[in-house]
Amino acid sequence: MGFKGDWKQATPYLGFCVFTFCWTNVIFGLDTSTFGSLQALPSWLNQFGTNGSLTTLQKALANSIVYVGRLAGTVTFEPIAERYGYKVLLAAIATVQVVSVIIQLASGNFNTFIAGRTISYVAVGWIDGTISSYASEIAPAALRGFFSGLLAPMANLASVWGAGMCQHYATETQKVGWMVPIGIQLIPVVMIAICWPFTVESPRWLLSHDRDDQALAALKKLRRKDDVDAGLCEVELEAIAYAIQYDKTHATARWRDLFTSTAYKQTIYTILFFFFYPSTGNAFYNAYGTTFFKSLGLGNAAFTYAILCQLLGAIGGTTGLLLTDRVGRRPLLIIGSALLVLFDGLAAGLASKSVRTTTDNNVVVACWMLMLWSAKLSWATHAYIVVPEMGGIRMRKKLVMVGTTVDVLGNWLWGFAAPYIQLADATKGPKIGYLFMGFAGMALIFAIFFAPELKGRSLEEVDELFQKFRWGWEYKGYKTTGVGAAVAQAEHGELANTKEVADVAEVDEKNVPGTQVQVNLV
Repeated sequence: MGFKGDWKQATPYLGFCVFTFCWTNVIFGLDTSTFGSLQALPSWLNQFGTNGSLTTLQKALANSIVYVGRLAGTVTFEPIAERYGYKVLLAAIATVQVVSVIIQLASGNFNTFIAGRTISYVAVGWIDGTISSYASEIAPAALRGFFSGLLAPMANLASVWGAGMCQHYATETQKVGWMVPIGIQLIPVVMIAICWPFTVESPRWLLSHDRDDQALAALKKLRRKDDVDAGLCEVELEAIAYAIQYDKTHATARWRDLFTSTAYKQTIYTILFFFFYPSTGNAFYNAYGTTFFKSLGLGNAAFTYAILCQLLGAIGGTTGLLLTDRVGRRPLLIIGSALLVLFDGLAAGLASKSVRTTTDNNVVVACWMLMLWSAKLSWATHAYIVVPEMGGIRMRKKLVMVGTTVDVLGNWLWGFAAPYIQLADATKGPKIGYLFMGFAGMALIFAIFFAPELKGRSLEEVDELFQKFRWGWEYKGYKTTGVGAAVAQAEHGELANTKEVADVAEVDEKNVPGTQVQVNLV
């Protein structure tokens, strides 16, 4: 259809709904950036540190125990979303965040403050799955990458915001220096509260819960007026309805099905996507970026460099988001991984010198900036694009849950272990970058040989694509023929009526004998 044709499928209301849900990731972006800098702010250290600083154990706990809350949110996301829908989850996220901020502002000691952050991370665990799943379900196939990936630049821009606030209070010693950055985290909640009543539930979710009329009404709000008038919404929903019924007949969506002969590939790929996301340097920077710069002797300039790093990360995430539906997922993953190998290794090598010049320090900082840019261009953005795509219809929420659980465990591991890893001679201080370079090399191999290209595919096509093993470059040229192809054609406006959907269904039934699926939507 072409770039312009693809974007003609977008509507202001579609953008509004996705944007409202993506606002929740501002919560995560503000928290990670703010707390990464709080650990170097005198106002926060005077209140919560030990003699004006954090012990190694406090650093480890502060940057890891919060992931207990995130894990709780991750493992409860799928059952809550399946039963109550995405809008209920959005309201729950906002409510939990209010409670968390109140506890943090009222806290008088280190343990209470960390408990408040841990509660916030329950909401973060829900956010991980809610945004990507909701966006992937309501967006047309041609624009799914852009809308599913919007959560990354929202978090990146929020990180710039958080780093900027902390830079302003770099020399403040009173409580206001840490209370303002924490209190600002209520702003996303206000935005969500204003916009929430005007969003719609996912038509796919409504259809799967036998609320056909509401599903059609929601889809008509999301699609172009020309498509609504032409009856294409009925066609698209008919194809989706058949796909849902077909999947319920042929698959059970049990947890053990993640390891069947056809689904295990998606499971393994999901684990790897969310393993490489935090393990190439991203998680370490989020937790210790500002304090790391201070350890290099950069003083209060570390706060300025933190802003620039987050800004480069935001640019990288936005670049990936704008390009993913044009050039595809694989090229960006490959390029980003190759650059991560380069910048992680270069930063580690220069920063490990016993005597560094000002030029050396500047290059190290530049490498960290470009590392963050490369991570956001590739794994940080595409983990939340590709994994929801790989899940098809019924396994999508479970795969997202698996992926975000791996992400939580990875962030917890790096947050807790990094202070201790840096005590060993082989990975002392900046030498930890060599570890990130090794993982980036593994990510590059995976991206070249195995990462699937799912640009422009409907969610319903995915199961057919993964029926047998394919090399990463083989996905792009494969032509699907089953019900997934019908949904893809409907989303592109290439099916004229529901009879054509029925024709595809008839062909699909012949391929899988002994199954009768009846769908009478329109």
